[in-house]
Amino acid sequence: MEQLHTELHVANTLLQRGVKVKAHAPLFLRMFGKKTITLTLRQLHAGTIHRASIYYLQTGISRAQLQDISTEEALVLMATHGKSIHKAVACSIINNWLLGWFFTKILAFYLRESLGEKAITTLMDIIITYGGLADFMTTTRYIRGMRLTAPMLGQKAKGS
Repeated sequence: MEQLHTELHVANTLLQRGVKVKAHAPLFLRMFGKKTITLTLRQLHAGTIHRASIYYLQTGISRAQLQDISTEEALVLMATHGKSIHKAVACSIINNWLLGWFFTKILAFYLRESLGEKAITTLMDIIITYGGLADFMTTTRYIRGMRLTAPMLGQKAKGS
């Protein structure tokens, strides 16, 4: 039990500080001598989780497939579902509705060109594992256990 509590605390701290990923700088920044830029994946807002979930579920792959993936499977996955995975990661990095609406496709294209596939799949795994769905699932299970919508039938009739 204590190990689970420690793991949850580490995951929350990790996302509060952010997971930093270095990428090659765009051309206009390289002209000024900047070689890399740092992108940070932080704790996701509920709307961002919703949008990233839509992109991820379009692929039809499971988290286990992302973790235990061979090179050939990764190539097939990226060829068929690469755009959706890149959009999910880009949407999560932006983490803002308005900016995401404008820049998700651009950032997804940039990530495709500047990061390796291992970095993309690692970020996607972090989003799935620690993206905030654990709190949602805990709340859903708790409410289901309470059965708030169960009919209240009143007192039972006593027999003589």
